[in-house]
Amino acid sequence: MSNFTLDIGAWIDLLPEPTLVMDPQGNIVAINSSGREFFGGSVLDCNLRELVATPAEKLKKWLLLWQQAAQMVPGTLRDPQGQKIEVEAVGIHRCQPPLILLRVLRQPRFLRQFIVQRQQFEQLQQQMARQTALIVELQQRQKQLEAENHHLQEISQQDSLTKLANRCAFESYLRLVWKEAAATHTPFAIALLDIDHFKRYNDTYGHLAGDRALQQVAHAIQSQVQKADLVARYGGEEFVLLLCQSHHDAAICILERIFNHIRSLEIPHASSPVKPYLTVSAGICIATATPRDCPISEVIATADAALYEAKRSGRDRYVLQTYAWMSAPISSSQ
Repeated sequence: MSNFTLDIGAWIDLLPEPTLVMDPQGNIVAINSSGREFFGGSVLDCNLRELVATPAEKLKKWLLLWQQAAQMVPGTLRDPQGQKIEVEAVGIHRCQPPLILLRVLRQPRFLRQFIVQRQQFEQLQQQMARQTALIVELQQRQKQLEAENHHLQEISQQDSLTKLANRCAFESYLRLVWKEAAATHTPFAIALLDIDHFKRYNDTYGHLAGDRALQQVAHAIQSQVQKADLVARYGGEEFVLLLCQSHHDAAICILERIFNHIRSLEIPHASSPVKPYLTVSAGICIATATPRDCPISEVIATADAALYEAKRSGRDRYVLQTYAWMSAPISSSQ
């Protein structure tokens, strides 16, 4: 900025009307305090086109006329809302190319109204920006809470050691399967599996080794069931399977695969009187649902009775029973 521009900038600051100085292209090089208040904020180095709604072609003609003028020439601009702004302008021919001095004519009521409206508009913009930021923050927080809630729900229904479903999740899913089975008149199976002589295993190898064995057995069971079926840790060394739409033969086939897979792991169990490696016993309940509420305790009791029979018969085997009447158990000495 030249010394002359600095001088004229100090001079126009004494004028009460909104006044600015532009180059021939309309770029603002100086503005007084009243002009800053009128046009809003810092407008230095801005172009007049950015401050008014006057069509570009008309503004270009005004700039050319004002640049050539040797005395004040009137003109009409449009504010962003389309209202008329009466102005006067003159070329400052001391500069080459000349600058343009433009002032807004004194219209106290209009100026006051314009400034108030602009201030209100700026306040509204700031308020909207704050509200938008708040909405974004709330949306982000909501997503975070939903993610945290989903994580908590998963944790609340998952066994921390084996990563299987827990007993609560199993019972919730059993209620759903019961209703679906009642509607479709299809049987399903529940199997309780228990690691044989697991207390002796812990006494022999320690609880850390026992935890690893539980994880291995859990993975072996999970790997042999279908996606729609559920495997859960029922408690301690006991697991429960919920086999959807499963009749006698299908349930036995799945249990055979599980037993064979666990045997193939050959997890050493030197203190077991059954085999020198880890084995399991199982009780299977084949259930046909009815329209009444799911009798969880009765169904589990049926599977538990079959499990007890498998243990009494020598372990490393399964026994199958049917709910709701007790039929002769079907056992397998593998």
